[in-house]
Amino acid sequence: MSDAGGDRSGVAVLDEAMREQFTWYVVAKKEFNDAVRSKGLWALSAVFTLLFVLPAGRIWWNQRSSDQQLGQQALDIGMQFFISRFYLDTVTLLVTIVVLFVGYAAVTKEKESGSLKLLLSLPFTRRDVIVGKVLGRSAVAAVPAAIGFGLTAVFFALTPFTFKAGVFLWFVLFSLTLVVVIAAIAVSISGAVSRNLYSLAGSVFVYVYFNFAWNSLANGVGNLLSNNLGIGGPARWHIVLFLKLFNPMQAFKTLTNSVLSERANAAQTARFGMFRQGETEMQTICADVLKGQPRTVQGMLGNQTVCQGGGSGVPFYFSDAAVFVYLLAWIAVAAGISYYTFDRVDL
Repeated sequence: MSDAGGDRSGVAVLDEAMREQFTWYVVAKKEFNDAVRSKGLWALSAVFTLLFVLPAGRIWWNQRSSDQQLGQQALDIGMQFFISRFYLDTVTLLVTIVVLFVGYAAVTKEKESGSLKLLLSLPFTRRDVIVGKVLGRSAVAAVPAAIGFGLTAVFFALTPFTFKAGVFLWFVLFSLTLVVVIAAIAVSISGAVSRNLYSLAGSVFVYVYFNFAWNSLANGVGNLLSNNLGIGGPARWHIVLFLKLFNPMQAFKTLTNSVLSERANAAQTARFGMFRQGETEMQTICADVLKGQPRTVQGMLGNQTVCQGGGSGVPFYFSDAAVFVYLLAWIAVAAGISYYTFDRVDL
């Protein structure tokens, strides 16, 4: 009994210390507790679990009832098969939609109801509100996602699928980071505008732009540099790759692909896979940007360039660690822009 009481008092002491040290903590805690009380947290956990278990469950069931080639391939490859064929798109296309809806009304709802003025009449600054909302809604999105991943791991452990815990843990880390980033962006949009409708429109725009338009922008910048400013060759493709990597969706995908690859030059292969250019351009990207050794092979669609390891590997600014930092940077950028705009509006 005394040990249990000590544990509870320890939690209480930590909670009190956080309250005293960080004024935004109360706002973040309220956001999370409201989700728990409304059962929204558990509903999200169920949604995330279904999104990840259903593809594997369907193939497992079909494998039991009939001898299907796809099902056997899934059983042999297991986790890597499902991440590459299903889960990458599930996270970027479906999970991010759910996260955006979690965060888009975080601030605007209180602006429209008038409760934000009451909140700011308490000893909280506008910075406390933005930081607390970002962290609180990020937790609301990340915790059920983590629960969903945990239940997915249990499912794989109980079925005949090949389960590679290390690969799965890296995938979970990258996925949860993307969840927090998207939640931060959604909350930041909510803090920067005055109405729920505007925040929703902004979130939809961000979703569409990140998933379907960003690469066109990066390639367009490359064409502009080459055709109008005379910046071609390796310099052009360095800039284009930087732009591609600053898209959080693309950063998440290339980090995951790097983990999935069993080659020694995994990061090099993952970065090289972000391009679909002509043979000459692909050779330049491999040799001069990624420091690899380009080789032409015969593929189903004709000659294709592959990038093999060589030299010292990818430059550090294109490494997995650097790309992960670029992904995390979106949290600070989103919160900073939101605070700048939120601090200057008249409520």
